[in-house]
Amino acid sequence: MTIKPIRSVRLDPMTADEYPAWEAHAASGYAQSQVQAGHWAAETALEQAWQDTRRLLPLGLATPDQHVWVARDAESGAAVGTLWIAIRRQGGRTEAYIYDVEVDPEHQGGGYGRAIMEAGAAAARGLGAEVVALNVFGFNDRAYNLYKSLGYVVANRHMRLELQPQRPDRASTTVAAAVPAVEVRSTVGPIL
Repeated sequence: MTIKPIRSVRLDPMTADEYPAWEAHAASGYAQSQVQAGHWAAETALEQAWQDTRRLLPLGLATPDQHVWVARDAESGAAVGTLWIAIRRQGGRTEAYIYDVEVDPEHQGGGYGRAIMEAGAAAARGLGAEVVALNVFGFNDRAYNLYKSLGYVVANRHMRLELQPQRPDRASTTVAAAVPAVEVRSTVGPIL
């Protein structure tokens, strides 16, 4: 068993110079995830992702209650990832919602994901949050397992069944067999 080093990060507010590249990368990654999850068509995904990002961050880094940080290794100061959290009211509580968390590819698998999530929870607490929430796509087992190991619990599940097209020669018999016959009778008399 490989033991990962214990990492520590600090969260520095993202600068105006860092923001455009991060915004483009975050929107692109979000679009790819939505396509992979089967929610959006590839042809329109990037535009939809840009619309969502601009709706949530209409003033960029100056958008109230939106916090976008660069995660840096606490010892070296090297950038290792990013984190975007929104503070909002949800279910009568103050919630920190994680819209995006990412560990830079060259630092993945080294304990930085855990460190960023722990630093994010501490920052959320400092911003008055009572709970931290996030969405994890069904295909992202690595992230799901990390969140579970940090104490996150499943709040709801969104499931999908992909239906295969039916052959034309079988469609009518399959549907007829699946739908029971219904008899309708009419009665004459007052309706009360």
